Amino acid sequence: MPDDTKPAATYRMNEGDLTLDVPATWRDETLHVLRLPGDGQATASLVVTREPLPLGMEVSDYVAAELARLRTTLPDFVHVGSATVAWPDVTAEAMLTRWRSSEGPVDQITACRRADGRNLLIFTATHPAPMPGAAYEALLSAIGSFVPRAITDDDHPAS
Repeated sequence: MPDDTKPAATYRMNEGDLTLDVPATWRDETLHVLRLPGDGQATASLVVTREPLPLGMEVSDYVAAELARLRTTLPDFVHVGSATVAWPDVTAEAMLTRWRSSEGPVDQITACRRADGRNLLIFTATHPAPMPGAAYEALLSAIGSFVPRAITDDDHPAS
């Protein structure tokens, strides 16, 4: 039975707002997938996911652990290098990697940042390898264009 003494939470998404009467312990684990049209061909995509930052870890620790995990789980995984992503409020190093999917080699850009508190936003851009320079620049630019929303009192109703 809903607790009528607490205000319902509002979840915002591109298409509108959703009023939810859920426990405060629920986490937003939505993901956004943006894909270029490919006319049946493999093409570029950008996926944004959310994940809690494990206790005791900073973003750089999470990235190092993720790199180690990918080395053991993705076929032919290679860490090619890194690239700087400069968001308005923080700078991060994106991982540049290559691995083999069932459709062939894939180039990937992965960048992580805190969203709020201990929540991470993970930006993962992929393209069939080799990723053309123009696609690399466009995907890195798209990741860097993220601007966090300012937190206001309207976003967090008083308890």
